[in-house]
Amino acid sequence: QKRTAMVSSSNAALAVFSAFALQRTNSFQLRRSPSQTQLTFSDVRSRSNNNMPLFHFGSPTLMKVASDSSTNEDSGKIKFLGSGEDAMIRPGVVLVAPNHEYDHFLRRSAVFVYAIGVDEDENTIIRGVVLDHPTAFSIGEMSPNVVGTLSENVFFRGGYDGNDSAMMLHSAGGPSGPVKSEIMIGSSGIFEGGIASAMESADAGEINPTQCKFFFSHMQFTEKELENMFAGAEDEDEWVSLEIPPEYVLNSEYERGQLWSKLRNKIRDFR
Repeated sequence: QKRTAMVSSSNAALAVFSAFALQRTNSFQLRRSPSQTQLTFSDVRSRSNNNMPLFHFGSPTLMKVASDSSTNEDSGKIKFLGSGEDAMIRPGVVLVAPNHEYDHFLRRSAVFVYAIGVDEDENTIIRGVVLDHPTAFSIGEMSPNVVGTLSENVFFRGGYDGNDSAMMLHSAGGPSGPVKSEIMIGSSGIFEGGIASAMESADAGEINPTQCKFFFSHMQFTEKELENMFAGAEDEDEWVSLEIPPEYVLNSEYERGQLWSKLRNKIRDFR
């Protein structure tokens, strides 16, 4: 049973985020604590660009594609990468919970997988953030290190692991992008880190603040935990893996469970 760590006050949250600027942008390590093994992801970025799945629990699944005709987000393609034991999981995909998921953070959630790596014991670790769990605060209220235009962005709760860290996802990286983070997460169009150049670019009008999204903590799974999650099904309802447009990932207007509901409706088109 995973723990559920809640921020008890704004002062506690501020202490957590005071070291925001010290987080690494291209690889990350968490400070060791008695209850947490330090993780290293030295090879995550090169593996993230591989279009082959890093996990595939069952037999190959035919990829299906649907267009989104909504007016609030880009009309990009949503790709169905399988469900249950047939799901493909790799950096850049979004995992959509079934109705019967009752974990506090995973219930009615859409989880963006941003890193896959190994710990000191060579165990495979998967990390992601819940995309539609907003807090009542802006990133500027929670971290004095984030100032200017971006400080008004809503702060999202990504999960209950890594509560000494915060992160930024954005769509303004790459070799020619204004934000200094060159390696895309999979084929998602999403990049991680580069907070200093992102603040400068937003203040200069080179990027739109909606291209950046901030998270506190993350979800972390072992390969076995993820396999067990995807093996569980009730009434043929199970976890689903999708690729979605970057505008979906970075949308900061979601209420709790709103993206989950939207994607669940799209999943019906694939079945």
